Amino acid sequence: MEPAASRHLDVAELWSRAAASLSIGVVLVDAEYRTVYSDYADKTPTGGFAERILLERAISALKHDARLELYRSQTLEVFGPPKSYFQLVTTPLGGAPHPPFIITVENITERKRLEEVRRDFVANVSHELKTPVGGIVLLADALSQESDPATVLRLSKRILDEGDRLARLVTDLLDLSKLEETELHQIHDVNLNEVASECIERYRLGAEARGIRLQVALADELPVVSGDRWQLSSALSNLVDNAIKYSEPGAEVQLKIVTSQTNVEAIISDQGIGIPARDLSRIFERFYRVDADRSRATGGTGLGLSIVRHVIENHQGKIDVTSTEGVGTTFTIALPRVSA
Repeated sequence: MEPAASRHLDVAELWSRAAASLSIGVVLVDAEYRTVYSDYADKTPTGGFAERILLERAISALKHDARLELYRSQTLEVFGPPKSYFQLVTTPLGGAPHPPFIITVENITERKRLEEVRRDFVANVSHELKTPVGGIVLLADALSQESDPATVLRLSKRILDEGDRLARLVTDLLDLSKLEETELHQIHDVNLNEVASECIERYRLGAEARGIRLQVALADELPVVSGDRWQLSSALSNLVDNAIKYSEPGAEVQLKIVTSQTNVEAIISDQGIGIPARDLSRIFERFYRVDADRSRATGGTGLGLSIVRHVIENHQGKIDVTSTEGVGTTFTIALPRVSA
């Protein structure tokens, strides 16, 4: 017959293997409150020594509570920087009078970040929708009590402007929702020379009406990438549209397509107001506006650059931006080139 000690070792080994197979950190504590297995230090990355000490203290507190048969779940918030969150849960494994127990340790920082992004997004959408809807209601109320033809015409035009802004916002939200499906469904070989030419022609009349020159420089070699033509056109259009909106009369906006052995680059440069250095890291966030008043005045929804970022990510590309206030901004998109 196999010795009891050997059977005990086999059970301990079994628990260790089971715990090691989990993606979250685990601390196994026996009935005498001894730690027989612990791997949370390897499975829960932390930002430094302070986080590790706080985790150890939290685990010690949970072990103490378990002696009193108090099995808890808690979220440990570490302010950092950067701020991080850990979920710790104590679960008894059965037996009496003092059962062994397990403490699971999970780094939930990314989950918390996504929850915050979702909350902010809902709040921002509500605010952005409320503004044009409220404007339309007020203008319609004023219009219903107005008899002067000139005033009626002016109020009607403002209602149309607010309705157009609302329609653009809804369209951008639908586009963004579609783009967040990271899998591309319509994949073809796309000639960026053609997309760039179409984009410039689409905005040429509007730019010329504002006294802004549009220039396009196409690649000599065939600049073909693999992807969704609609998405790529949307990305270039958003960047060209922004360049026009944030440029003054007499300025020039250029869209240039260049090729290398591995990539096709689309470079959109303007001579506009530029982006402050403090804002460069945030311009691709949803609804983030460098100049909120100007963005609203030009009909911007605050979603254009977020749409661009999703398009580039969907195509395994990269986007860089350089800017100098009062001089201009350059966006560079690099996409994998389809070899001949």
